[in-house]
Amino acid sequence: MTSVAELYALQELDLALEAGRAALADAQSRLGESEEVVEARDAARERQEELRTAEKLFKEREWEADELRRKIEPLEKRLYQGSVQNPKELEDLQRDIESLKRRRGELEDLALEAMEALEQAQQALGEAHRMLEELEQASLAEQEELRSREVELTQEIAALEERRAAQESSVNGSLLRLYKELIATRQGRAVAKVEGGACQGCRISLPMNLLQRARSGSEIVQCSSCERILYVS
Repeated sequence: MTSVAELYALQELDLALEAGRAALADAQSRLGESEEVVEARDAARERQEELRTAEKLFKEREWEADELRRKIEPLEKRLYQGSVQNPKELEDLQRDIESLKRRRGELEDLALEAMEALEQAQQALGEAHRMLEELEQASLAEQEELRSREVELTQEIAALEERRAAQESSVNGSLLRLYKELIATRQGRAVAKVEGGACQGCRISLPMNLLQRARSGSEIVQCSSCERILYVS
């Protein structure tokens, strides 16, 4: 006859298998690149694109200011060399130079703003790369640990399955059917320990006659409340 202790041992193996498979599924679900790393890589790409835009704008502003300098130089040369004698022409020349210089000043201010934006974009990209590198290094270490854990859990589960098969073979057929029925309807626990005169499956105190029968070990006794098989260690 199958003892309740053997049935309880089978249940312990089933619970260990359930926990092992859940841990394996969790480890496997976390294998591969994490969402955090993907987001950090996307952020680094965005900062890189922002830097390119800032570099382009700075070069454009700088080129525009240089172009005006090149336009002003020959005009100032004409003015200071005294080659222009006509007062009206001289006045127009001075007005043109002043207008160009004002515009050059505006462009130089814009170039300075663009340079500051460029420096900020460079700093932002550097920070994004630093964050990405830290996350990638942490992820690499975690992935190595998860792969080791996967191998370890796979081996543990295989050993547990082997032990369970051996344990199940020692259980009486009709009792095994009852066990499986209870497992399906009692949250994976078909056998409940008796402690302090109570069923630890439902925490209900047991009648004395039921306790005595369970303690005798001569028969399979079920809890009058939750119907789990009672096990007195």
